[in-house]
Amino acid sequence: MAELLPAHEEKSVRNYVEGQSRNVDDPDDPDTKVTLVQKVSSYRLIGTDYDVYDVHMPKERWWVITNPTNLYSQESFPEYDVAFSFHVGLMLRVMHRERVDIEEEKAEEVGGAWRRYEAAVAAMDSAREAEDYQGVAIKCREALLAFGREHQEAEWLTLPEVKCKVNDFKGWAKLYAQELSTGRMRRYLSEISDKAWDVAVSLQHDYNATEWDAEMLLDATAHVLQMYSTAIVKVKRKPPRRCPKCSSYRLVTDGDITEQDGEQGWLEAEVCSACGYRGPESFEPWEKREDDQEDL
Repeated sequence: MAELLPAHEEKSVRNYVEGQSRNVDDPDDPDTKVTLVQKVSSYRLIGTDYDVYDVHMPKERWWVITNPTNLYSQESFPEYDVAFSFHVGLMLRVMHRERVDIEEEKAEEVGGAWRRYEAAVAAMDSAREAEDYQGVAIKCREALLAFGREHQEAEWLTLPEVKCKVNDFKGWAKLYAQELSTGRMRRYLSEISDKAWDVAVSLQHDYNATEWDAEMLLDATAHVLQMYSTAIVKVKRKPPRRCPKCSSYRLVTDGDITEQDGEQGWLEAEVCSACGYRGPESFEPWEKREDDQEDL
Protein backbone atom coordinates (compact mmCIF):
# COMPACT_ATOMS: atom_id res chain seq x y z
CA MET A 1 0.00 0.00 0.00
CA ALA A 2 1.34 3.41 -0.99
CA GLU A 3 2.50 5.75 1.80
CA LEU A 4 1.53 9.41 2.17
CA LEU A 5 4.70 11.31 1.30
CA PRO A 6 6.02 14.48 2.94
CA ALA A 7 6.04 17.35 0.43
CA HIS A 8 9.86 17.65 0.34
CA GLU A 9 10.28 13.92 -0.36
CA GLU A 10 7.71 13.95 -3.15
CA LYS A 11 9.36 17.03 -4.66
CA SER A 12 12.82 15.44 -4.56
CA VAL A 13 11.67 12.33 -6.45
CA ARG A 14 9.62 14.42 -8.91
CA ASN A 15 12.58 16.69 -9.69
CA TYR A 16 14.89 13.72 -10.15
CA VAL A 17 12.63 11.97 -12.69
CA GLU A 18 11.80 15.14 -14.59
CA GLY A 19 15.50 15.98 -14.70
CA GLN A 20 16.29 12.56 -16.16
CA SER A 21 13.44 12.86 -18.69
CA ARG A 22 14.00 16.47 -19.73
CA ASN A 23 13.33 17.32 -23.38
CA VAL A 24 16.19 19.62 -24.37
CA ASP A 25 14.31 20.96 -27.40
CA ASP A 26 11.13 21.58 -25.42
CA PRO A 27 11.66 21.99 -21.64
CA ASP A 28 7.89 22.44 -21.17
CA ASP A 29 6.98 19.18 -22.92
CA PRO A 30 3.98 17.87 -20.91
CA ASP A 31 5.02 14.27 -21.54
CA THR A 32 8.13 14.83 -19.36
CA LYS A 33 6.16 16.05 -16.33
CA VAL A 34 5.44 13.77 -13.37
CA THR A 35 1.75 13.32 -12.53
CA LEU A 36 2.03 11.03 -9.49
CA VAL A 37 4.67 9.97 -6.95
CA GLN A 38 3.96 7.33 -4.32
CA LYS A 39 6.20 5.25 -2.08
CA VAL A 40 5.43 1.55 -2.43
CA SER A 41 8.09 -0.09 -0.29
CA SER A 42 11.16 0.33 1.90
CA TYR A 43 13.98 -2.12 2.52
CA ARG A 44 16.95 -2.34 4.87
CA LEU A 45 19.75 -4.53 3.55
CA ILE A 46 23.22 -4.94 5.05
CA GLY A 47 22.85 -1.73 7.03
CA THR A 48 21.59 0.37 4.09
CA ASP A 49 18.08 1.78 3.73
CA TYR A 50 16.34 1.75 0.33
CA ASP A 51 13.04 3.36 -0.70
CA VAL A 52 11.01 2.37 -3.77
CA TYR A 53 8.68 4.86 -5.49
CA ASP A 54 6.06 4.36 -8.17
CA VAL A 55 6.26 7.40 -10.50
CA HIS A 56 3.69 8.15 -13.21
CA MET A 57 4.14 10.30 -16.31
CA PRO A 58 1.69 10.76 -19.19
CA LYS A 59 3.36 8.11 -21.35
CA GLU A 60 5.66 6.26 -18.95
CA ARG A 61 5.83 4.75 -15.48
CA TRP A 62 9.00 4.28 -13.47
CA TRP A 63 10.28 2.60 -10.34
CA VAL A 64 12.62 5.01 -8.55
CA ILE A 65 14.92 3.29 -6.04
CA THR A 66 17.24 5.17 -3.71
CA ASN A 67 20.68 4.98 -2.16
CA PRO A 68 22.01 5.90 -4.65
CA THR A 69 18.96 6.93 -6.67
CA ASN A 70 18.22 5.30 -10.02
CA LEU A 71 15.10 4.72 -12.09
CA TYR A 72 13.82 1.65 -13.94
CA SER A 73 11.09 1.39 -16.55
CA GLN A 74 8.02 -0.52 -15.39
CA GLU A 75 7.71 -1.88 -18.90
CA SER A 76 11.01 -3.73 -18.37
CA PHE A 77 10.37 -4.45 -14.66
CA PRO A 78 6.63 -4.95 -14.06
CA GLU A 79 7.26 -5.91 -10.38
CA TYR A 80 9.14 -3.54 -8.10
CA ASP A 81 10.80 -6.33 -6.09
CA VAL A 82 12.48 -7.55 -9.29
CA ALA A 83 13.64 -3.99 -10.02
CA PHE A 84 14.96 -3.75 -6.46
CA SER A 85 16.97 -6.98 -6.83
CA PHE A 86 18.48 -5.67 -10.06
CA HIS A 87 19.21 -2.31 -8.39
CA VAL A 88 21.10 -3.89 -5.49
CA GLY A 89 23.17 -6.02 -7.85
CA LEU A 90 23.98 -3.00 -9.99
CA MET A 91 24.99 -0.91 -6.97
CA LEU A 92 27.29 -3.67 -5.72
CA ARG A 93 29.07 -3.67 -9.07
CA VAL A 94 29.36 0.13 -9.02
CA MET A 95 30.76 0.03 -5.48
CA HIS A 96 33.31 -2.58 -6.55
CA ARG A 97 34.42 -0.43 -9.46
CA GLU A 98 34.67 2.65 -7.25
CA ARG A 99 36.88 0.73 -4.85
CA VAL A 100 39.70 0.70 -7.37
CA ASP A 101 39.00 4.17 -8.82
CA ILE A 102 41.40 6.97 -7.99
CA GLU A 103 41.56 10.57 -9.16
CA GLU A 104 43.84 11.06 -12.15
CA GLU A 105 46.04 13.61 -10.39
CA LYS A 106 46.58 11.25 -7.45
CA ALA A 107 47.10 8.25 -9.74
CA GLU A 108 50.14 9.99 -11.22
CA GLU A 109 51.76 9.88 -7.77
CA VAL A 110 50.97 6.25 -6.88
CA GLY A 111 50.56 4.62 -10.29
CA GLY A 112 52.69 1.52 -9.76
CA ALA A 113 51.52 1.03 -6.19
CA TRP A 114 47.87 1.45 -7.13
CA ARG A 115 48.14 -1.20 -9.88
CA ARG A 116 49.38 -3.63 -7.27
CA TYR A 117 46.53 -2.63 -4.99
CA GLU A 118 44.08 -3.35 -7.84
CA ALA A 119 45.68 -6.80 -8.13
CA ALA A 120 44.99 -7.32 -4.42
CA VAL A 121 41.32 -6.37 -4.91
CA ALA A 122 41.10 -8.78 -7.87
CA ALA A 123 42.61 -11.55 -5.74
CA MET A 124 40.02 -10.84 -3.06
CA ASP A 125 37.21 -11.42 -5.57
CA SER A 126 38.18 -15.09 -5.91
CA ALA A 127 39.49 -15.67 -2.37
CA ARG A 128 37.77 -18.46 -0.42
CA GLU A 129 40.30 -20.02 1.94
CA ALA A 130 42.76 -18.75 4.56
CA GLU A 131 45.69 -19.09 2.17
CA ASP A 132 43.83 -16.92 -0.37
CA TYR A 133 43.45 -14.16 2.20
CA GLN A 134 47.14 -14.50 3.01
CA GLY A 135 47.77 -13.98 -0.72
CA VAL A 136 45.76 -10.75 -0.60
CA ALA A 137 48.02 -9.60 2.24
CA ILE A 138 51.12 -10.34 0.15
CA LYS A 139 49.76 -8.21 -2.69
CA CYS A 140 48.94 -5.36 -0.28
CA ARG A 141 52.48 -5.58 1.05
CA GLU A 142 53.80 -5.38 -2.53
CA ALA A 143 51.65 -2.29 -3.14
CA LEU A 144 53.11 -0.55 -0.10
CA LEU A 145 56.66 -1.51 -1.11
CA ALA A 146 56.03 -0.12 -4.60
CA PHE A 147 54.89 3.18 -3.13
CA GLY A 148 57.99 3.33 -0.96
CA ARG A 149 60.16 2.92 -4.06
CA GLU A 150 58.26 5.36 -6.29
CA HIS A 151 59.43 8.63 -4.71
CA GLN A 152 62.95 7.93 -3.53
CA GLU A 153 64.31 10.49 -6.02
CA ALA A 154 61.43 12.99 -5.87
CA GLU A 155 62.26 16.69 -6.12
CA TRP A 156 60.33 17.46 -2.95
CA LEU A 157 62.31 14.90 -0.91
CA THR A 158 65.41 15.84 1.11
CA LEU A 159 67.50 12.74 1.63
CA PRO A 160 69.36 12.12 4.91
CA GLU A 161 73.07 11.39 4.96
CA VAL A 162 72.33 7.71 5.51
CA LYS A 163 69.62 6.57 3.10
CA CYS A 164 67.09 3.89 3.95
CA LYS A 165 67.36 0.56 2.21
CA VAL A 166 65.37 0.43 -1.04
CA ASN A 167 62.65 -1.84 0.39
CA ASP A 168 62.49 -0.27 3.85
CA PHE A 169 58.87 0.85 3.48
CA LYS A 170 58.55 2.18 7.02
CA GLY A 171 61.73 4.23 6.71
CA TRP A 172 60.71 5.81 3.40
CA ALA A 173 57.13 6.43 4.55
CA LYS A 174 58.46 8.28 7.59
CA LEU A 175 60.74 10.41 5.39
CA TYR A 176 57.86 11.18 3.04
CA ALA A 177 55.63 12.18 5.95
CA GLN A 178 58.32 14.57 7.24
CA GLU A 179 58.58 16.30 3.86
CA LEU A 180 54.89 16.35 2.98
CA SER A 181 53.28 17.58 6.18
CA THR A 182 53.74 19.11 9.61
CA GLY A 183 52.43 18.69 13.13
CA ARG A 184 49.68 16.17 13.75
CA MET A 185 49.18 15.41 10.05
CA ARG A 186 52.84 14.36 9.80
CA ARG A 187 52.36 12.04 12.76
CA TYR A 188 49.11 10.69 11.29
CA LEU A 189 50.71 9.84 7.93
CA SER A 190 53.61 8.14 9.64
CA GLU A 191 51.37 6.11 11.93
CA ILE A 192 48.88 4.87 9.32
CA SER A 193 51.69 3.70 7.04
CA ASP A 194 53.44 2.02 9.96
CA LYS A 195 50.32 0.18 11.15
CA ALA A 196 49.17 -0.83 7.65
CA TRP A 197 52.58 -2.40 7.03
CA ASP A 198 52.43 -4.31 10.31
CA VAL A 199 48.98 -5.67 9.51
CA ALA A 200 50.03 -6.74 6.00
CA VAL A 201 53.09 -8.62 7.29
CA SER A 202 51.11 -10.21 10.13
CA LEU A 203 48.22 -11.33 7.90
CA GLN A 204 50.64 -12.72 5.33
CA HIS A 205 51.73 -15.31 7.93
CA ASP A 206 48.33 -15.84 9.60
CA TYR A 207 47.10 -19.36 8.83
CA ASN A 208 43.72 -18.39 10.32
CA ALA A 209 43.26 -15.35 8.07
CA THR A 210 39.61 -14.56 7.33
CA GLU A 211 37.68 -12.60 4.74
CA TRP A 212 37.18 -9.71 7.17
CA ASP A 213 40.88 -9.52 7.96
CA ALA A 214 41.65 -9.18 4.25
CA GLU A 215 38.88 -6.60 3.73
CA MET A 216 40.23 -4.43 6.52
CA LEU A 217 43.75 -4.64 5.14
CA LEU A 218 42.56 -3.67 1.66
CA ASP A 219 40.86 -0.60 3.10
CA ALA A 220 43.95 0.29 5.15
CA THR A 221 46.23 -0.04 2.11
CA ALA A 222 43.99 2.10 -0.06
CA HIS A 223 43.79 4.72 2.70
CA VAL A 224 47.58 4.96 2.96
CA LEU A 225 47.96 5.41 -0.80
CA GLN A 226 45.13 7.94 -0.97
CA MET A 227 46.42 10.02 1.94
CA TYR A 228 50.03 10.15 0.75
CA SER A 229 49.04 10.92 -2.84
CA THR A 230 46.83 13.76 -1.59
CA ALA A 231 49.74 15.14 0.42
CA ILE A 232 52.05 14.98 -2.62
CA VAL A 233 49.51 16.80 -4.80
CA LYS A 234 49.17 19.48 -2.13
CA VAL A 235 52.94 20.04 -2.00
CA LYS A 236 53.23 20.25 -5.79
CA ARG A 237 50.41 22.73 -6.17
CA LYS A 238 50.68 26.44 -5.39
CA PRO A 239 48.90 27.44 -2.17
CA PRO A 240 45.34 28.59 -2.93
CA ARG A 241 44.82 32.34 -3.01
CA ARG A 242 42.64 33.97 -0.36
CA CYS A 243 40.36 36.96 -0.46
CA PRO A 244 42.26 40.04 0.77
CA LYS A 245 39.10 41.25 2.49
CA CYS A 246 37.69 38.18 4.31
CA SER A 247 40.43 35.51 3.77
CA SER A 248 37.99 33.15 2.01
CA TYR A 249 39.31 30.65 -0.53
CA ARG A 250 36.24 31.26 -2.70
CA LEU A 251 37.94 33.51 -5.24
CA VAL A 252 36.70 33.18 -8.82
CA THR A 253 37.40 35.06 -12.05
CA ASP A 254 34.56 37.13 -13.45
CA GLY A 255 34.97 38.38 -17.01
CA ASP A 256 33.17 39.59 -20.13
CA ILE A 257 33.77 40.94 -23.62
CA THR A 258 33.92 44.74 -23.66
CA GLU A 259 35.45 47.70 -25.49
CA GLN A 260 38.02 50.16 -24.19
CA ASP A 261 39.65 53.01 -26.13
CA GLY A 262 38.12 51.74 -29.35
CA GLU A 263 39.47 48.18 -28.93
CA GLN A 264 37.47 45.07 -28.15
CA GLY A 265 38.84 42.57 -25.71
CA TRP A 266 38.37 40.65 -22.48
CA LEU A 267 37.84 42.45 -19.16
CA GLU A 268 38.20 40.39 -15.99
CA ALA A 269 38.59 40.69 -12.25
CA GLU A 270 38.77 38.40 -9.24
CA VAL A 271 35.58 38.20 -7.22
CA CYS A 272 35.03 36.66 -3.79
CA SER A 273 31.91 34.49 -3.60
CA ALA A 274 31.90 34.81 0.19
CA CYS A 275 31.94 38.57 0.80
CA GLY A 276 31.47 40.09 -2.66
CA TYR A 277 34.93 41.67 -2.85
CA ARG A 278 35.95 42.61 -6.39
CA GLY A 279 39.60 43.08 -7.23
CA PRO A 280 41.25 45.36 -9.78
CA GLU A 281 40.09 44.86 -13.36
CA SER A 282 42.44 43.93 -16.17
CA PHE A 283 41.73 44.39 -19.87
CA GLU A 284 43.38 42.46 -22.69
CA PRO A 285 42.61 43.46 -26.30
CA TRP A 286 41.84 40.65 -28.77
CA GLU A 287 44.79 41.69 -30.91
CA LYS A 288 47.24 41.13 -28.06
CA ARG A 289 45.66 37.75 -27.23
CA GLU A 290 46.02 36.69 -30.88
CA ASP A 291 49.68 37.77 -30.92
CA ASP A 292 50.33 35.76 -27.77
CA GLN A 293 48.71 32.69 -29.33
CA GLU A 294 50.90 33.05 -32.40
CA ASP A 295 54.00 33.28 -30.21
CA LEU A 296 52.97 30.09 -28.44
